[in-house]
Amino acid sequence: MAQSNQDEQGQRLGNLPRAASKDDIDKAADGNPRAWLLVAGSFFMVFNTWGIINSFGAYQEYYSSALLNNSSASLISWIGTIQGFLMEFMGLFIGPVFDSGYFHSLIYAGSVFVVLGTMALSICNNYWQVFLAQGLCIGLGTGMVFVPSVSVVTTAFNRRRAIAIGIVSSASSLALTTFSISFAAYHSYRVKSRTRRSLIDTEALREPAFMVYIPAFLTLCCGYFVPLFYIPSYAISHLRTSDDMAFYLLALTNAGSLIGRLLPGLLPQWLARVEAFPVATTATGLIVLLWLQVNNLGGFVAFCVIYGLSSGILITLATIMVPLLAPPGIVETRIGTRLGMSYFGAGIGVLIGSPIAGALTDTSKGDFVGAQGWGGATLLAGAALLIYPWLFVRR
Repeated sequence: MAQSNQDEQGQRLGNLPRAASKDDIDKAADGNPRAWLLVAGSFFMVFNTWGIINSFGAYQEYYSSALLNNSSASLISWIGTIQGFLMEFMGLFIGPVFDSGYFHSLIYAGSVFVVLGTMALSICNNYWQVFLAQGLCIGLGTGMVFVPSVSVVTTAFNRRRAIAIGIVSSASSLALTTFSISFAAYHSYRVKSRTRRSLIDTEALREPAFMVYIPAFLTLCCGYFVPLFYIPSYAISHLRTSDDMAFYLLALTNAGSLIGRLLPGLLPQWLARVEAFPVATTATGLIVLLWLQVNNLGGFVAFCVIYGLSSGILITLATIMVPLLAPPGIVETRIGTRLGMSYFGAGIGVLIGSPIAGALTDTSKGDFVGAQGWGGATLLAGAALLIYPWLFVRR
């Protein structure tokens, strides 16, 4: 009898993200071993999407000092921002494809693009080659992989969604490169739906809270990546540290982010879902502004750890907010489309945020005041825009 019940649970999980009641999701997914296998697979996929973007500060410093030293900081940052923009912008198109049941096709196609782009990057010698390999090829690949990796976990969990999303999000802080576990995990996941979906959920356009959330997320992403892109350059040109120390500081930031991304899942559910979000967004903006007062290595180490921690919490909660804003029944049938719409807005923020910061920066003189002010101001502006969606969820 126990084996029969387990088989029935596995079959129900295998049919997600088809329409299902909340009780079905609770029984079929939360705690089911196959659901946690999806978390493992998504964890490794996010390694190679957010993980690459989060590590771009190391690329930025290497390109500025060696491979692309004839290019400006702003021009080099376009490589990372185009990559990040494509990853999130493509969610508008990829989300409906996921909801239509083409999960495996997206994962496999995206993985091919990421691998080919990474291989091509190893033989690049000038700016346009790096831009095509990393900005476009890897960017397109991560765009195909990211939203499905998050959406499949969102549909598979309800009560434990915060900890599941937190574990998946934490992968970007590790930024390793592997696909084998992902393919093994996803092999057991079956999507039977082949219903055609529109690119945009028109019902969402009539929901004020969701429509405010999109520009809020966009504004947050204008500032979120600024420290991640410029921590190594700041350490070398402003604090005069060694190259090795600069990259260790970026790793330290990602280590703090790893802990931060897991924290919402460890907090009480009401606190993780509601109260922590405005605190995390406001705190992150203030921390970036406090970066203006950091002028020694010890203070900068503290900044890297604290920023990593708070920004990690922010990113996990930003993903959790989308299903919380959705009416009943949407998570099971159209979460991919809604996540795609929200990440489309975020992609625009990624696209413009760091290049503007780069234009406000003079790395040759160690002057990062413009970038620091821009990053902090946009994060606080995003936090202000989140007040209405937060109140909507809280009531």
